[in-house]
Amino acid sequence: MKSATANAAVAAKRKKPRATTAAHDDKRIDIIEHCAGLFDKVGYHGTSMQMLADDVGLGKPSLYHYFRSKTDILYEMHQMHIDVLIQGLAADDEVRQDPAQALEKAAVLALRQIAEHPGYVRAFMDHYRELEGKQRAEMRKRRREYLARITNIVTSGIEAGKFRKVDPDLATLAFLGMCTWAYQWYPRMAAENPPEKMAKSLCEIFLGGLRLA
Repeated sequence: MKSATANAAVAAKRKKPRATTAAHDDKRIDIIEHCAGLFDKVGYHGTSMQMLADDVGLGKPSLYHYFRSKTDILYEMHQMHIDVLIQGLAADDEVRQDPAQALEKAAVLALRQIAEHPGYVRAFMDHYRELEGKQRAEMRKRRREYLARITNIVTSGIEAGKFRKVDPDLATLAFLGMCTWAYQWYPRMAAENPPEKMAKSLCEIFLGGLRLA
């Protein structure tokens, strides 16, 4: 008869989460990519787990091995998208040195995501409210972090005398509106206007304004 200690060890072993492999993670990314394509074509509500399983070439039970629900996939898309946006922002010393260049870099990141991952961006923009509970709270926190980082760039430019004295919060919202709303029109222009070129054009308008000096 097993001792209490042995029984506890067996129970702990059973509860230990299974380590994922590179192949497992690669398959998850493949599923997310297929799902992003479906979201872009037929929308979040028009995509079913069965449709996704068929598109990926998996049985439905196998699909649930990787993701418990469509919402979990949506959440993972949100995380991957915001990771790129936040991690790619200019460092603080770069911001202090050239805040205008830092904003242009942020615009390039946003536009590149739109050009290369339109399904991710559409899910991020159109279906944030489909997230619930902890997932929505976490994504709200990360969105606010991104917003604050952009506001810091604008504020740094104002304090350094490189930008006019404007409301930094309003300027941030205007900048992000310019960059993020591009998901509605930029994909069809991306081939002829790569992200770097488009970001420069948009930032020239944003930073210079339309009124003649």
